[in-house]
Amino acid sequence: MNLTIRKNDYLIINLIFAGLIVILILYSFIFSAEGINYPVPSAGEWITGQTLPSTGLSRSFSEIVRLEFDRARKYNPYGIRIFSFFMIQLLLRIAGSVLALYVRAGRLRTAIISDALCSSFLFVLCFWPFLVFFVRQLIQ
Repeated sequence: MNLTIRKNDYLIINLIFAGLIVILILYSFIFSAEGINYPVPSAGEWITGQTLPSTGLSRSFSEIVRLEFDRARKYNPYGIRIFSFFMIQLLLRIAGSVLALYVRAGRLRTAIISDALCSSFLFVLCFWPFLVFFVRQLIQ
């Protein structure tokens, strides 16, 4: 199978993901965890009636951007590791964009495969508690 990867496509994908992560960070900064009308309630908990691994994650992010790590852990014990995933991804998207501008086309494929493997490993590492929870739910 011949997979042709164009620099512009990789650059656009990186910029879109970087933009989405910046929006997530801005959202977390704009809305305080202590706000009465926090815009995103824990829908999963409301629907299922049980505490889910994602409960309080948005509020946790709001505390993390304010460098209130102890308070962030109280809202969600996994918040810091999930937020770290997004921050590392932001750095990888910026690095990938710069790389796409300067690397030769022949080496871009290797860089993209390395990026995908690194991102996949990082996803599993950071989202492990969520993955375990959902697998357990499927098994039951």
